[in-house]
Amino acid sequence: MPELEIILGGYSINTDQTRLGLCTVTLIRGEVLSIVDVAHFGRRNMLVDQLEANGISTDDIGRVILTHAHWDHSQNTDLFPNAEIVIHEDELEYSRNPRPGDLATARYFANTLLDQNVRTVTGETELEPGIRLIETPGHTRGHVSVVVETAGGTVCVGGDAMSDAGAIGRGAPAIVFWSEADARASIQKIVAAADTIYPGHDRPFRVEADGGITYLADSPILEVSGVLHYASGAFTVNIGRAEHPGTTVMPSAIDYQGGGHNHPGHC
Repeated sequence: MPELEIILGGYSINTDQTRLGLCTVTLIRGEVLSIVDVAHFGRRNMLVDQLEANGISTDDIGRVILTHAHWDHSQNTDLFPNAEIVIHEDELEYSRNPRPGDLATARYFANTLLDQNVRTVTGETELEPGIRLIETPGHTRGHVSVVVETAGGTVCVGGDAMSDAGAIGRGAPAIVFWSEADARASIQKIVAAADTIYPGHDRPFRVEADGGITYLADSPILEVSGVLHYASGAFTVNIGRAEHPGTTVMPSAIDYQGGGHNHPGHC
């Protein structure tokens, strides 16, 4: 049966100067070695390094699945010369003419795929036994999520249709560019489809019968370093707290994006 590994963890952290855009990158070991989302250029070296640490060359990846076309999920497709790039037909079309407020989708995105092996899909699509795509629009027009049947149960890699665990309490992802009604329906679809959820900008978690969230991975610590003023020297700040798998919280207490589902500071 297919197995999943987190290659790069997802974070819900921004600054007043930039959107960090640190999405979850997931490896699926199935009949075809696949990767779901490929991060942005700022994580390019780390992506390659983390794959190599798992004994994988970029040449080994046979399939790249893009949940959607936003910059923080889609910029590194060219790293995988032997991969089929899978994206929903509506998302590719949408990327050519995104809504005016959707600055996370570059109008030139479709052109970056011209020399690559692109497969567009519609509807529920089985990629191989145990791996299928479901349509989860709302965050963007053609967003998809990946449902994987593993030995430990059904997992849904939700992308930004399930941006973070707080989406359970809000009933919507952190931001909606396309349709709030679709986005809310997609949350319910993901919860119904899987025992475990890998969100786009948070740790893997399970939704309990009482509606609580149980995290299944360690809480990450993000290190921020730099120089704001050379007279005061360099600084390093660690963001996060020690929290171990098995921590259960109620989703009403979670809003990692710092606002409602249409908060403008996140993608």
